[in-house]
Amino acid sequence: MEIKTTEQGVDTEAMTSLELRLTYDKDLAITATNIDRVLDQNGKFGQLYETINLHRQAGLESLFKRRFSDTFNPAKFRWPEYLFIPTAANGHDYWISSPPDNHRYALAWKSPNDGPNTASVETGNLFVFGQLHNEGPTDTQSSTAAIGVFYEPSMTLGVVDFQPSVHFKAEFRTALEYFPALSAGGVHIYAELLLACWQKIPGPQEFDLIGVKHFDVATSGRRDQSFGPELQQIEKSLDGPELSAPFVVERGRKYLFAVTGRITVASNLISSDGKPLPVFSSSQLKVWGSLNCLVPQMNIYTKRVDIP
Repeated sequence: MEIKTTEQGVDTEAMTSLELRLTYDKDLAITATNIDRVLDQNGKFGQLYETINLHRQAGLESLFKRRFSDTFNPAKFRWPEYLFIPTAANGHDYWISSPPDNHRYALAWKSPNDGPNTASVETGNLFVFGQLHNEGPTDTQSSTAAIGVFYEPSMTLGVVDFQPSVHFKAEFRTALEYFPALSAGGVHIYAELLLACWQKIPGPQEFDLIGVKHFDVATSGRRDQSFGPELQQIEKSLDGPELSAPFVVERGRKYLFAVTGRITVASNLISSDGKPLPVFSSSQLKVWGSLNCLVPQMNIYTKRVDIP
């Protein structure tokens, strides 16, 4: 049986089969009420009351007549093709039926591997941490963590729109307190979300990058020695068109769609005489950023079908 899926995952026929309609005729109800009021005021119309009451009862019964089909087809409420969720999530929190295994998160990875970063396909949590190294305060540092899903299109050629839902909290800590030493330049911390698509290919590389779209979700702004110690916190939720990326896909190929969180700590600090900064203790030079994300679901919508 062909199932036509709307953006919400349920076709019109499926929704109709669940409706419990009450047909309510406002004018008929008002007329019945007025008749009762008149007859209550004058008892001489007893015989007329019985005649009219037959019509009244017929009208009232029509008000609450059941108007739906007893036929229920569970296949019409199968899991939406576009919806992907964490492996430990309860599918019934999202939909009336349970998800197939290939509609749960599949891969998680992080860089660097030995840092505090975490990525979980079970919960959809991402944590990214990056900091300026005191022994190399002019070196830009970058740190990432990602969660992905596999997708195999049913159309020969077309465009899909990757739209994950992400709630994040970014924190930026800056403290350049190494007086009386002076420095020029400054530091800048960026938090990003990246939506990327790879094609799965044979060979040791396994994945070939199709495209990536960057979203700058939070920044510390440029900070230098003139600023005092700061801790900035930014919290926000993104989904739908404000966090989406289109990709061209083909039938017969397997794709990996992923959400990546990234923290970048950029620095061009130098001493006031143009030489490299000496190594300061962590109590004098603190520059770090973190990005904590929850990705409760990822949606891959069919945006355009070029060849069915």
